[in-house]
Amino acid sequence: MMKKILSLDINQIFYYSALVFGFILSLSRAGISFFLLWFLILFLLQNNLKQRWDDIKTNPTLQAMSLFLGFIVISIFWSTNLNEAINQIRLYGYWILIPILAVSLKKEWLSNIITAFLLGMFVNEILMYGVFFDFWQIKGHTHTDPCPFMNHIQYSIFLGVTAIILLNRLLSNRYTLRDKSAILVFFLTTTTNLFISGGRTGQVAFLVSITLVVIIHYRASIKSFILFLLISSILFISAYSLLPIFEGRVQQTVSDIQQQQEGIYNTSVGLRNGFWMIAYDAFKLNPLFGSGLGDYKDSTKEALANNKYNFEDAAINFFKTSDYHNQHLMILIQLGLVGFSLMVWFIIKLYQIDIEDPELKEVSILSLTIFFISALAESLWIAQFPIILFIFIVSISLAAAKPSHSLRIEEKGAL
Repeated sequence: MMKKILSLDINQIFYYSALVFGFILSLSRAGISFFLLWFLILFLLQNNLKQRWDDIKTNPTLQAMSLFLGFIVISIFWSTNLNEAINQIRLYGYWILIPILAVSLKKEWLSNIITAFLLGMFVNEILMYGVFFDFWQIKGHTHTDPCPFMNHIQYSIFLGVTAIILLNRLLSNRYTLRDKSAILVFFLTTTTNLFISGGRTGQVAFLVSITLVVIIHYRASIKSFILFLLISSILFISAYSLLPIFEGRVQQTVSDIQQQQEGIYNTSVGLRNGFWMIAYDAFKLNPLFGSGLGDYKDSTKEALANNKYNFEDAAINFFKTSDYHNQHLMILIQLGLVGFSLMVWFIIKLYQIDIEDPELKEVSILSLTIFFISALAESLWIAQFPIILFIFIVSISLAAAKPSHSLRIEEKGAL
């Protein structure tokens, strides 16, 4: 038995581990934590570490990421709330998986890994539907809150990414009619799940990203504009007419906007809009380097104390104790113009990754777009599930840019 273990090919282990990782991505917090350590161990056991380290150092996207992460770490020195700063550093520590997976995954594996992610989401959807229809309960969740493993906002982002990948495959000419029949069924169950999940963040990101899918396949034209209107209108009208939960969320959004016009900010939409107002004044306190990673709440309190916003007491209490519900604003307040510019540069480099395979490039662009649109309504880099989804998207994108290799390449490392 020991001889068999010692003779195992690290590449094969990495491949099958990546398949399982993709599958459990939306299902298990414990599984995510396990793979964080497991992939690090596999990486260190490989024989060609020097070459892989050189690949990491010379990759322009990873260089941009390193500059951004480096500035995040440095910001601890002017952050007075060290407990919060260290907690966020711990979460950014998950990003170590990006260079590990980027240089260890083979391009030939990626389609199967993405499929494993989709299968994991399919299982997640089945479990969610079971909770929604009261067939079972998971971790105390019932039909009023049917998302079993994460909150409804985070789950809607996972569903948005899944739905946009499936829609892209439906409009692609790379799949047979038989394949597309199965994809269509999965797409319909996913979009239905998205609109009953209650997460408006993923819903909006998905509907906006439909434009990009249509442009990818039909370019910017009258035909693509009409097709976008057709697809988005059918999805919205069908969901509004057939799904009372979605109808209620739309009506709640309208009500939130109306209440804000009356000076009431203690609603989902009102609080997010209020944070934009606070962020403007909080940014002016430390415009160049920000407040530091852990001091964003202190900046909020100072802005509230120094300015008249006419927020009601309940809204003020929420503002003082919460994050900005917007990852872009969070970075601006925490790291100032310098850190925000480094983040923007990193995002630009992500979109510029040179991926030869058309479908993998489309998956990269569409998934990143879903994520960064969603980040306008939620702080996604301070929660485990969104972080690991981001890591998965970026790692797949970077691995897709590498030259092709056969599945069983010459370099073998032994356990």
